[in-house]
Amino acid sequence: MKSVFIDSSVLFTAANSPTGGSAKLFTYKNIKLVVSHLVLTETERNIRKKLQSYALERFFKLVEKTHILDQKPDLELIRQAKKIIVEKDAVILAEAKQSKSDFLVTLDKKDFLNKKVAEFLKPSIALTPKDLFETFRL
Repeated sequence: MKSVFIDSSVLFTAANSPTGGSAKLFTYKNIKLVVSHLVLTETERNIRKKLQSYALERFFKLVEKTHILDQKPDLELIRQAKKIIVEKDAVILAEAKQSKSDFLVTLDKKDFLNKKVAEFLKPSIALTPKDLFETFRL
C-alpha cells in the first residue's frame, strides 16, 4: 500500500469541495493518507477563518480517514528545506520527507512542484491529486 502525505492545501480543499479531486483521495482504500499535527492545525485554523461550519464538520470526518504522524519536526531537515522553498512551507516539506511517504500531494504547484523540491524529497515524489490519479492509475 502506497503512503501519501497530504499537505494543508489538499485537506482544506477536500473539506471545502466534497466532489473535487482532493476529496476523491479520501475515497481510495488502496492508499494510506498521512498528515502531521502541523498540517491539521494549519488546516483547521484556515477553515475556521475562511469557510462555513459545514466545512469544519467535513474536515473532522476526513481526518478520521488519515494516519496522523506521531513525530516531532526534525530541525535539521527544516533548516535544509528552508534553503530550497519559501520559509512558511519548509516545515511541511521537512515533515513530508521525514514521514518517508511515497508521495507528497499538494495543490501548491508554484512552491512544491519544482526540481529542487524533487531532489530534496527523493525517493518520494511531489505531485497534485490529479497527477497522482493519472500517473498511478488510482
